[in-house]
Amino acid sequence: MLDVHARHEAIHTWKDFLIHIATIAIGLLIAIGLEQTVEWMHHRHQLREAREAISIELEQNRRILQMNLEQVGKVRSELDRNMAMLREHRLSHSPVTLNLDYAWRFFRTPDAAWQSVKQNGSLGLMPYEELKTNVYGYTVFGNVMDSAIAFNTAVEVAGAIARCSPDGNLSPRDTDELITATSDAQGKLAFTAKLLSFEGMGLQQGGPAYLRPGYKAQ
Repeated sequence: MLDVHARHEAIHTWKDFLIHIATIAIGLLIAIGLEQTVEWMHHRHQLREAREAISIELEQNRRILQMNLEQVGKVRSELDRNMAMLREHRLSHSPVTLNLDYAWRFFRTPDAAWQSVKQNGSLGLMPYEELKTNVYGYTVFGNVMDSAIAFNTAVEVAGAIARCSPDGNLSPRDTDELITATSDAQGKLAFTAKLLSFEGMGLQQGGPAYLRPGYKAQ
């Protein structure tokens, strides 16, 4: 805070009084202006830091997106192979000759920077369109993770059923249950893949400049 001090001379005339009041008013205006300038510079610095943190985090998410897309393609092929073997097994009643593979790996989308700027008030400094883009993007990230968890549950159930008969001699009941569980996992994986495509479009095309690949803060 800046202190404003009036002149210490005695006031004898209206002119002296008006000068005294003007001095106080001008001093207050200067103090308020300096305070607002400092606050504006602080907010600008805070917003820049928020954008830099989000930019770094989104660059990580782009790399993770590519890894998750590769995993989705691999797991989809394994589930299709499993389903084909199970249907053949149900028709022929012969043991499943190849191992049923329900292994998978999914990489979590980080959001620490986003959570941080939500807590420190930086979101209130962003223009509306920029804020809307960020909210949409991170909402999609959250939806992807929720979908991945749902898929994980389904594929783990299928894997547990398959492990009940490691020799491939599945009972008719186990076969039917495993086909159902595999189909459920395929559906949840397909939905996760669709959300990943939305994530990819948002990361590559949408939003302000700092959300796009290769952005460097000025």
